[in-house]
Amino acid sequence: MSKKVVILSPSKYSLYTLCIAELLLRNNVEIKAIVTLKLINPKRFISEFGRDGSRLLKKIWKKLFLRKKAYKESDYETIIDLMKNEKINHASVIDINKKYGVPIVYCNNLNEATVIHTLKDANPDIVVFTGGGLIREGILENSGAGVLNCHMGVLPPYRGMDVVEWPILEKNNNQLGTTLHFMDKGVDTGDILDIEQIIPNRGETISQLRERYEPIMCRQMLRVCLEFLAGEIQRIPQKPEDGKQYFIMHPRLKGIVEQMLENI
Repeated sequence: MSKKVVILSPSKYSLYTLCIAELLLRNNVEIKAIVTLKLINPKRFISEFGRDGSRLLKKIWKKLFLRKKAYKESDYETIIDLMKNEKINHASVIDINKKYGVPIVYCNNLNEATVIHTLKDANPDIVVFTGGGLIREGILENSGAGVLNCHMGVLPPYRGMDVVEWPILEKNNNQLGTTLHFMDKGVDTGDILDIEQIIPNRGETISQLRERYEPIMCRQMLRVCLEFLAGEIQRIPQKPEDGKQYFIMHPRLKGIVEQMLENI
């Protein structure tokens, strides 16, 4: 019997979502639905702009308008290189629906009743989170074994925001990496499944370093999903006192991090 998952997505254009969905399907994992946020949502925009400010505008421009064009040729692998190598040609989740018949569910936020009903009907073994905001109790309770997330930081020491930059500022370059974990009611406090260390390269920018994270996260999510569904990987609980939550880094501090990367 094939394993069943539901994917939560921040946008129908998310490259991360497209990669994860295609690779899971190729590995005989049944995707019962892809739940994706609607593009036009003033309430969401106001909420996220209050938190992220101009960062949100840059993110929207890159993720929704430029998309693949946002990536330039480079001497390191990006998510675009991964898509080319794996021959993933989808432009949006609509293409996955047309090719595989995977239902697409649109919502204003991932915690609304429509999403909970979708999960109850799908009865997935796990839910795969590829972005879209905080997850509330109603979703967590109807996600089978749980909601899997790939965090762009090493847990438990680096929870929260900008955890690519904070370890560099604190001269903890050995604490750069990605963590595959289950989401819970806290911020990045759920059970850990896997950690991959990433070594910064001298002279690269924060943007380049973050781009290097993306294909690593895709492969890690695929590998850990398959291992967990096969019963080959164990959950490691976190203790709240083992780490702390970080918040958005001030631009001046980011400038210091850029200088530190130049001299690694």
